[in-house]
Amino acid sequence: MRKNALFYFCRKYFKMLFVNLLFMAIGFSGPVSAQNINFVKIVKKKIYHPNDIVDIKNPLVVPYVYTNTISLNHLPVPEKKQKFFEMLLPSVLVAKTNLDILRRHVEAMALRKSMTTADTNFLFPLMKAYGTENIFELINRLRTFPVSIVLAQAAIESGWGSSRFFLEGNNVFGMWSFDSTENRMPALSHRKGTRIYLQKFGNLEEAINAYYFMLDTRQIFAPFRAVRLKTNNPFVIIDSLKKYSERGDDYVNDLSRMIRVNHLQRYDTYKIAPAYILKN
Repeated sequence: MRKNALFYFCRKYFKMLFVNLLFMAIGFSGPVSAQNINFVKIVKKKIYHPNDIVDIKNPLVVPYVYTNTISLNHLPVPEKKQKFFEMLLPSVLVAKTNLDILRRHVEAMALRKSMTTADTNFLFPLMKAYGTENIFELINRLRTFPVSIVLAQAAIESGWGSSRFFLEGNNVFGMWSFDSTENRMPALSHRKGTRIYLQKFGNLEEAINAYYFMLDTRQIFAPFRAVRLKTNNPFVIIDSLKKYSERGDDYVNDLSRMIRVNHLQRYDTYKIAPAYILKN
């Protein structure tokens, strides 16, 4: 190994060792992420009938988090689509709002000349959860993207809420499980002779939080994270999601069509009603 390469290897190793010791010193027991940091006062609601899904007619949205899912297949197609988006949108906006507020909080911390113990107790476990030792990289990983993309992926991955994984496991985005300790359910198909499992979630909020966290942390989505820093145009951003599906370019074309045909960009300006955002 060349001398310079050895120097940088040692420096990186001892830096990682220092960070791990710091986590131990502050009593970190993880995992910590935006999934368990909430700035929105949610309203939990169970669905028994499609009419239980509250109509969304105002861009300031009440944060209803539906604790279960139901099939919408018996509804006429236009109504089915509308109810599907209205079922998901509040939970999507809750997750997005939590991330946006958290990012602004971290941005404020990055501007301070020094940090308190409370700052480090909050920041370092978050950095570890998001797989970075750099506060500015953490800020980048906490950035969100247009809601239209989330809704388009949800519709495609869940078959408009008709998939078994959606109805039995609240798995909106077809997220696979590679960990036998996770709450999961087997797929009916295999890949190269290997059984596939999909994650199972307690409710829609959990599923949407896990989706955001996956895109914010998995190395395969690094190009996606880089593009979303440069633009809010959903049609530009989705081109970086080819790796989300084995279908590649065809998947991106389907996302583009889903956004256009269903006019999903209208939801990109929707926000959680201010009355439901907790004051710090």
